[in-house]
Amino acid sequence: MKAKNFWVLLLCMLAGLTVGYFIGELCTKVPGLSFMNYQQIFGLEEPIPIDLGVISAVFKFQIKISLAGILGMVGGILIYKKI
Repeated sequence: MKAKNFWVLLLCMLAGLTVGYFIGELCTKVPGLSFMNYQQIFGLEEPIPIDLGVISAVFKFQIKISLAGILGMVGGILIYKKI
């Protein structure tokens, strides 16, 4: 039962993050709300190549966090608590 709740919470948080990111993109065109799309990027700047002879892979990991995305994630958590 607890594992199901975790996955539902994760889904609600990701949905809220996606909606928040979309709203943040829309807010860039409104002069008074452009701060909602202020983003900070965490992660690796350059990709890391790994060549094992038989298999080659390139890894790059970045997370973009914006104020609207955080608010959307909080909204997703609140919706999860209402379910």
